[in-house]
Amino acid sequence: MKKVFIDTDVILDFLFDRTPFSEQSSRLLSLCEKGEIHGYVTSITLSNVYYLLRKTASQRKSN
Repeated sequence: MKKVFIDTDVILDFLFDRTPFSEQSSRLLSLCEKGEIHGYVTSITLSNVYYLLRKTASQRKSN
C-alpha cells in the first residue's frame, strides 16, 4: 500500500475549502478514508491545525 505524507496545507485546504486546492485535498483524504493509501502527518501538523481552527472559531464567535 502506498504511504503518503500529508502536509499541513493539504489539511487546511480541505478544512477551509481553499480553492483551487480543496478538490484535490478532498480526493486525497478520501483515498485515506477508504484505505486505498496510508496518509501520515506529523504531530506539529496536528497542533498547527488545532491552533488555526481554534483561532478561526474564536474570531467567528466574537463577530
